[in-house]
Amino acid sequence: MRFPSTLLEFQAQFPDDDHCWAYLRRIRWPRGFLCPRCGSRGSHFLASRRLEQCRACRYQSSVTAGTVFHGTRVPLRVWFLGVFFLARHKKGISALQFQRDTGVGSYQTAWALLHKLRSGLSNLPAPLLKGDVEADETYIGGYREGLNGRGAGKTGVAIIVERRGRTAGSARLAVIPRATTAVLTSFVQGAIQPQEATVHTDAWRSYTALSKMGIDHRPRKGGHGRHALDGLPWAHTVFGNLKTWLRGTFHGVSPKHLQRYLDEFVFRFDRRWKETEIFPRVLHCAIDADPFPYHHLTAERTG
Repeated sequence: MRFPSTLLEFQAQFPDDDHCWAYLRRIRWPRGFLCPRCGSRGSHFLASRRLEQCRACRYQSSVTAGTVFHGTRVPLRVWFLGVFFLARHKKGISALQFQRDTGVGSYQTAWALLHKLRSGLSNLPAPLLKGDVEADETYIGGYREGLNGRGAGKTGVAIIVERRGRTAGSARLAVIPRATTAVLTSFVQGAIQPQEATVHTDAWRSYTALSKMGIDHRPRKGGHGRHALDGLPWAHTVFGNLKTWLRGTFHGVSPKHLQRYLDEFVFRFDRRWKETEIFPRVLHCAIDADPFPYHHLTAERTG
């Protein structure tokens, strides 16, 4: 199946909502309609309501039911534009810019649409990292008055990234409540193949327990943070790119939604050599993800 790689190709392939519905149907049911109630194949299409009616049990279902598109009042072509911008723009797109480019009714609608698409990215299986990997942590956000100490009220983010010669391999990013032994070792252990990975870190004491867990741990002697820059080149490079992206595209993000932005960043970073695969992958994620109502987005806890 052909996937658009330029905006002109997108406009030609998806000129209206009907083309988007037909495309989504082929993606979701490549072998024909599958009834979610009785499991039978084959349906009658009720064109006036855009519903599939099962030939066996007469159950009616929409191609958007049970996906992030569920119950949407936004034209499907606008959703497809969101998928395209998320997949094809190297720096992504902000909700404000998306609202201006598509003409959706409000910033809130544009913001929710993009976050719903991002929510599907977190469900992707993440292959465990191996070989030489670098683990580190940083803090994102502005200084908060009245708070002192490491991070000064900012949001902690942990990273683990593969070294592959003169470039970086895959990476993992996660929001962390604090840089403690339990938090960092759990993050590292869950992201690697323990028997096939050598973990390089700075001298931060929270990483010392990795050796006791049977992990080949190589701490760099001679400092933490900026003093370990030469020892963790790819971790610091990815952190630098991440912070530039958050500031440049979004001008800062809320801590309560930061993890989804990290998921988007990692999704594109891990597939930067396979750009033609990103559009269908984002679309598949949107189909496979559960519906994500707006009130769930706004009810999330900070951190």
